Amino acid sequence: MALIKSGAILPTIVLPIIAICVIGTIGLIVTRAVQNGGLMPRPTDLDSFVCKGFPTPFNMVFRHGMDVVQLRTSTVTLYGDFLNGKISWEGLPNAVAQLGFMPPSEIVYDDAKTLRLIDASVALRTERVCERKS
Repeated sequence: MALIKSGAILPTIVLPIIAICVIGTIGLIVTRAVQNGGLMPRPTDLDSFVCKGFPTPFNMVFRHGMDVVQLRTSTVTLYGDFLNGKISWEGLPNAVAQLGFMPPSEIVYDDAKTLRLIDASVALRTERVCERKS
């Protein structure tokens, strides 16, 4: 009762509780940083999808929420940026010459198992389905 009347309850009880919480939080951050090898979480791999409906079969490497894509054939790897569903390929004229066809221009849908692309190598807007590589 004397602690309450004197006002010493704050430094006697509350501050040690706050200190324990702060030290616990710092300890948790340090433990996770050691487990991850740094303060940032480990990067996850991109998902690979097999695309067979195109003039030449290829793998499309992509992860939902990321702004990069890759198109891989046995001889060519093409890099692109993904923004608002549209794919902007690096060095497109050279890529078309190397691939022998126009690479996909859009990703219209993706989930854990499939990726739906717009085939830019045909005159009509054609959607092709790629399946996730296991």
